[in-house]
Amino acid sequence: MPDPKRPPGPLLFAALPAVRDPRAPEPWPGLFTRAALDAELAGIDALVVEHGADRTDPALDPVVVLAHLAPRTHRLGLVAEMPAAPDAPERAARELASLDAISGGRAGRLVRGPADPHTPAAPHPGPTDTGTDTDTDTDTDTGTGTGTALTWTADGTGPALDVLDVLLAETAPDESADAQADRIAAALASTRSDGLLLRFSGPAALRRFAHETLPLLRDRGLLPAPPRTPLGGHRNTK
Repeated sequence: MPDPKRPPGPLLFAALPAVRDPRAPEPWPGLFTRAALDAELAGIDALVVEHGADRTDPALDPVVVLAHLAPRTHRLGLVAEMPAAPDAPERAARELASLDAISGGRAGRLVRGPADPHTPAAPHPGPTDTGTDTDTDTDTDTGTGTGTALTWTADGTGPALDVLDVLLAETAPDESADAQADRIAAALASTRSDGLLLRFSGPAALRRFAHETLPLLRDRGLLPAPPRTPLGGHRNTK
């Protein structure tokens, strides 16, 4: 029986690190909310908030970030990264159940798994990392060998989905949306997984992808049209 949460075609996940950028022009709630609304309107299936442990910016709790976004979105899946064996499993289960309740059944958890068995090892074909961390740049692996199988369990109980982890590394600021679309198209063509996880350096990079790159992928017929969002929603962006 089809999963009612799962749309036709490849799933598209967008991941943001749960960090506060001290250089940002406004507090984190507004930045994350605008990015989530743009992702939802653009037809991205779920927003993944990761721990951001490798970042030097002040950390936030992924569940707290998603709980803030739950009443401000309608369709977007809200997925918190959680350890495979949390220190307090009962607390983690309660947090996920609470997030699922306030979001109307849109919560999920992301647990990192082993390397994707569908793809052989291959060199990274994309541009090299510049070592900078600008919030406007994105990049993708083509999905031909550096992916990681991730487990997304809707409601904490649903069937596990293998999602190819396609990293969005830093690239030159002048990379065009066409170049991003070309590499994501290659990833979609090469993967046998259920979808793609696209990582972004921050909310501004996700918004740029939603406004510029994702429409190109839809124009090429690589992704279905986004579902309609109910009228009267998305009032509070703070």
